[in-house]
Amino acid sequence: MTLRTRALGAALTALFLASACEDPIDTSAKRANVDAQFEAWALTGAPPSFPNALLVPQTAIVPIDPQGSFDLAFDIDADGRLLVLPVSRVVQPIGGNRTIGLLRATDTYSAIIEAPRVGWTYDSVLAVNPGGAFLVRVQTLFCQFDFRQDIYAKFFVDSVLPDERRVKLSARVNPNCGFRSLATGIPEF
Repeated sequence: MTLRTRALGAALTALFLASACEDPIDTSAKRANVDAQFEAWALTGAPPSFPNALLVPQTAIVPIDPQGSFDLAFDIDADGRLLVLPVSRVVQPIGGNRTIGLLRATDTYSAIIEAPRVGWTYDSVLAVNPGGAFLVRVQTLFCQFDFRQDIYAKFFVDSVLPDERRVKLSARVNPNCGFRSLATGIPEF
């Protein structure tokens, strides 16, 4: 194959990939960070039909399903702490494992303005006390056509109600693939 034919093939491939979605090469964010409040039920002790899982990019609370159509699930331990469980710790997703990183915050929720690059613990359970904050890094199909595959978010545990088997959370989710900023508005990085 000649050099010219290879170059033409590479150029056509790049053009096809660039047109397959919005613009995978564009490095600017399109959507503002989303603030949300959630109320979810525990995996244990609550009726199975109650919403106890979260789709992070869509900021939607949903019931657990055997296909693994969620990113995080929630439970409450014997000490009254929120347990955050990645999908792989609850079911084997049909689409294969998605990498989900969790990180206990060292700052207050309001002081967190960006997700760190390092320090993540992947696919393990995180226990968080009421009033505590944590960060999430989700590798998601939502970003399957983007060079950057992760969605970042920060969460605050507003309350844990063990007797009701319910938790209340506040969150800020950056819906832009690969952008780590958790500041208000459209992120710059």
